[in-house]
Amino acid sequence: MNRQSTSRTLQIVGVLVLVALSWRRAVSSEGSWWPSALVAVVLVAAIAAGVWWWSRRDDGKRRRTVAARPGWHTHAVWAEETLGASLAQLGAPDRKVRGGTRLTFAWSASGVELWRGEAVLLSLPWAQVWTITPTTGRAASTGNPAVELVTPEPVRLVVVPTRRPDGGMLPASAAQVAGLVALLREARQAAQDGTPTPTSG
Repeated sequence: MNRQSTSRTLQIVGVLVLVALSWRRAVSSEGSWWPSALVAVVLVAAIAAGVWWWSRRDDGKRRRTVAARPGWHTHAVWAEETLGASLAQLGAPDRKVRGGTRLTFAWSASGVELWRGEAVLLSLPWAQVWTITPTTGRAASTGNPAVELVTPEPVRLVVVPTRRPDGGMLPASAAQVAGLVALLREARQAAQDGTPTPTSG
């Protein structure tokens, strides 16, 4: 889990603890219970709004990067916890990628790339992508449906897609990941055949 995810988790846990203590005080006290409950509700709403704002800000940056790269098809992803080590094996310049880091997975007729903001973390031609399969990846504390690419070395590159191609807070379902895997396989085959590259969404 990256620092942002850890911070959010701790904030949410703190709010839940406060809610539980407030409720306990309310049911065990003869005084009015609604001020404590109101404070707890306000804090929960504030945390939710902060998480939503942070997600929207990241998604806005990603959309601007996508707009500046015509010809590429993209899907927002989180880094799986092993991705940083995999990038290091492939000699990527930026290897400090923690599990849960928000990235953009991109593909075109030339191959696949991983973007972190405007920076390209990794670029692989289709000839260097041996297999594309669905798997399970741990981007934070739990496993979620993920996409695995395997290179000739061999190195496993695992990313956890978001439910919406343009980002968001929810992970993709197993069916959505299977659809993305199918699209990537079609794109690789299209590149080999010289036909247009399929896109998601």
